[in-house]
Amino acid sequence: MYSDFKTISTYYDALYVKDEEYSLEAAKVKELLIKHGVRSQSELLVLACGTGGHIPYFKDDYHVSGLDLSEDMLALARKKFPGLEFHSGNLIDFDLDRDFDAIVCLYGSIGFVKTLDNLRAAMQRIAAHLRPDGLALITPWSTLEDFKDEIVVDATNKPDLKIARMEEVRLKEPKIVEVRFHHLIGSDDGVAYHEQSIEIGLFSHEEYLSSMSDSGLEVIEEYGGNDVRGGAFIGKRH
Repeated sequence: MYSDFKTISTYYDALYVKDEEYSLEAAKVKELLIKHGVRSQSELLVLACGTGGHIPYFKDDYHVSGLDLSEDMLALARKKFPGLEFHSGNLIDFDLDRDFDAIVCLYGSIGFVKTLDNLRAAMQRIAAHLRPDGLALITPWSTLEDFKDEIVVDATNKPDLKIARMEEVRLKEPKIVEVRFHHLIGSDDGVAYHEQSIEIGLFSHEEYLSSMSDSGLEVIEEYGGNDVRGGAFIGKRH
């Protein structure tokens, strides 16, 4: 599954990283971090950071590090932000041998852990990397209660790059969502077609809460505003 990001990483930013969405989301995330005691220039870890789409909105306010499983995505992040530290690692077993004041996992990326056992393992790793009173902010891909099948349609139209995007989002198993990507990529070399399929775990509202509390994170807020994709569960380490 993750090896497919070798292709998509080449045009990921052009298709998915949109300033009007990311800047709004990052602004609210910063507001929530401040609200719950995370000070300016604190140590912030961005999990599943991908190509670093959220990094520009955090790097002036915090000492930012990133972690991702895809080496192809990380290569682009390191190229864009050579002064920052990026780690290769899996959400369910990463070990950076250091602590942070805050850890965020945005854009619903926590869903890539797929199973409830993995979700609990990921929360344990997050808690283990937080200092006392450190904050975790996790955005669900969707909750089990809110999920609906859909077809996503989008496009990018730039002078040197045109992309048409359709994605089928379907419930494959009781708690597994399959997303099938269909992308047409137009450039000076012609038009290429890229298809891939990924599976995402679907967890209930209660499973998110219990996985955090069982790992030693006290859930202090559930944010439901539309400016953060999917809302957010915010936990503080005991």
